[in-house]
Amino acid sequence: MSVLIDTGVFYAFYNKRDVHHLDSICILFHALKGKWDSVFTTLSVVSETATLLRYRIGINTTLAFLHALERAGVRIIFLDEWLYQETIKVLSRYREKNLSFTDASIIATLINFRISLLATYDERSYSGIVANVIGREYSQTIPSNELKKAQEEARKWK
Repeated sequence: MSVLIDTGVFYAFYNKRDVHHLDSICILFHALKGKWDSVFTTLSVVSETATLLRYRIGINTTLAFLHALERAGVRIIFLDEWLYQETIKVLSRYREKNLSFTDASIIATLINFRISLLATYDERSYSGIVANVIGREYSQTIPSNELKKAQEEARKWK
């Protein structure tokens, strides 16, 4: 099983005041410790996350995020002409959902790369389209000893 990580998960990891901070720590802990076969994100997500981090937290955090992606081996899927066209198809098909371009590109990526799981806090955008979503309250699904390990590891990543 593979997972694609959305912007909110990355952003909440770096923003200690975010309501999903602990959930993000746990999701990224599992992702980096091999719970899922492959861990993906998209260039659109990287761009969105880097922009949010840059303007809300600072350039040092932005650079830490970009370097962490490299070290962690998160595979970034780049938008080429074919995936761009697939994204437009998703936008057209789900026009009533008011998807952002990034959300549509995530859906196109999940479908075309057969990625089975999406880590996001934006259930509204993906409901009725993406079946397997994790995110909100993820930290409550893991044992307390594992939660403690995840928190200890997170201190090393920042």
